[in-house]
Amino acid sequence: MLSNAPTPIDPGPTCSRPPRQHTAVAYVCAEDDPVSVARYTAWCEQRATAEGWTVVETVIDPDDLVPLTERPGWQRVTRLVTDGQVGVVITINRRMVADSATSWARLSGLLQGLGVVLTAGGARSCPAPGGTR
Repeated sequence: MLSNAPTPIDPGPTCSRPPRQHTAVAYVCAEDDPVSVARYTAWCEQRATAEGWTVVETVIDPDDLVPLTERPGWQRVTRLVTDGQVGVVITINRRMVADSATSWARLSGLLQGLGVVLTAGGARSCPAPGGTR
């Protein structure tokens, strides 16, 4: 007799999260200006949609004078990356996460080593996850 019960390898109906390489976190570091934050957030969403990525969270930090690793928002991004929840970090421009080209390259390399793409503006410093563009 056949059963409709799920098999042990069946993920069931609750597994609807996209694969990690298709998920992104949007990171915005801007003063508490609602217009700028809304525009930056919308841009990240549009970029993700165009690339076929799903933004699982948008993280906002209000002060770029605080070192990156001390920003609460960036700490959240780091947790999403290390927990394997995202494959892409999208930001508006490199200055939101790095103070120089060398810092950008270092951060991009660290994330790439974890299987995560860092992208800003129209730049694509490394291939998109899963070979998608």
